[in-house]
Amino acid sequence: MRGQTCGLCGKADGEVRQEYSTPNERVSRNATSFAHSWVLPAKSCHDTSECYMQLDSVKLEKQISLEGEESKCYTVEPVLRCLPGCLPVRTTSVTVGYHCVPLDSNLNRSDGLSSIYEKSIDVSETAESHLACRCTPQCT
Repeated sequence: MRGQTCGLCGKADGEVRQEYSTPNERVSRNATSFAHSWVLPAKSCHDTSECYMQLDSVKLEKQISLEGEESKCYTVEPVLRCLPGCLPVRTTSVTVGYHCVPLDSNLNRSDGLSSIYEKSIDVSETAESHLACRCTPQCT
């Protein structure tokens, strides 16, 4: 099976520069975002696994100016976030890549998330990743 595996243990091919390959075959910038990329998310916050999280693209809170144009940016690496109706009880910061588009662009993170993961990285910034979530009574 040498070189024919993937996941948290890499490809088992002896090469170490690509060890942080995510499920979408990007190389993560750090161990935390790499490990988070392999978490299997829950389908709903009523999931019996009590893992009330999903992998999601996150919008950068601050605006970035790229080539003189104000831009909005979305992560090209999935970030662990609580499902709707659940609240984070423990978080951490991870450094991830963002793809940026002009402010007036109609691209939103909900528009084809799989396509945002294929985009180029324009900037690297931190994002808040949720490590543990608590379900609220209004959970959907």
